[in-house]
Amino acid sequence: MTWHIFYISKDGRVKQKVNSNSTNIWQDGPLNALNLTTYDAPNVGLQACWYGNYYGDSDASKFPTRDGNNDTIPFNGTTPGMHLWYPTDETTFQQYGWYQGQDQWLEEQTWKDMNTHAGVGCYSWQPGTTTYAMMVDTQDTATIWWRDTNSSRKSTDEHPINTWENATAYAIPDVFPSSSLGFTEYFYTQMADGTIVGHDINWGAENTKGVDENMFTVGSARGAIPGLKGTHMSVTAVEDQSGGTSLYVFYQTRGDDLSVFTRDLDGGQWTQGELPIPDA
Repeated sequence: MTWHIFYISKDGRVKQKVNSNSTNIWQDGPLNALNLTTYDAPNVGLQACWYGNYYGDSDASKFPTRDGNNDTIPFNGTTPGMHLWYPTDETTFQQYGWYQGQDQWLEEQTWKDMNTHAGVGCYSWQPGTTTYAMMVDTQDTATIWWRDTNSSRKSTDEHPINTWENATAYAIPDVFPSSSLGFTEYFYTQMADGTIVGHDINWGAENTKGVDENMFTVGSARGAIPGLKGTHMSVTAVEDQSGGTSLYVFYQTRGDDLSVFTRDLDGGQWTQGELPIPDA
């Protein structure tokens, strides 16, 4: 097993560290040799997303579906890898890609007219050949983009192959300009008022749609609990010992805290806790 960490260094470079079972030490990754320089601002988006299967696990049955059952559809992609997005200026993300077995990252796409103070979301580990990226545009609207890599399928005007296309039937307006974005089971955004909202999405390339009746706001028994505006946010879903699945959302509400919110995948009351933050 191999672990990858990506970060922006003090001198404004995108850095990669790699560790594995065979080495058990953190080493510089091949991305460092490119000396990629980021947009210099206090809040910028940076995202690395595993491509091809569920975080590198070739067993698709381990990926939980919305109904709680395991997947029965195998992954079509045989070569896993990663996509990386980083900002080059206030309105441009640059995308690089790496595939298992390659020695170097390759430039893949330039994304213009995006708000690079906001985060980048992704969904690229599902079965099948379509991958998704989520970004906030310059009008503070969270947009969804899709790309079908099935080169054996005929490309059409409605469904092009191997190009990034906007899912024009769905978007989320009025997000906070530097909102973090996250996806696990639900797509999470920070709205203009600071609240953290989960959006249920039916992923279908050009037919991608939101399920508005399943939208929710993260909080506690007292109601919605807004995050510190511009807070970092992380989301996940974890199997319970009882056999169910729980949602976990991490963000800051004050600035000196790290709060965690959890709820059952199928609904119910949110609960809130705080994680200890060490002094050093």
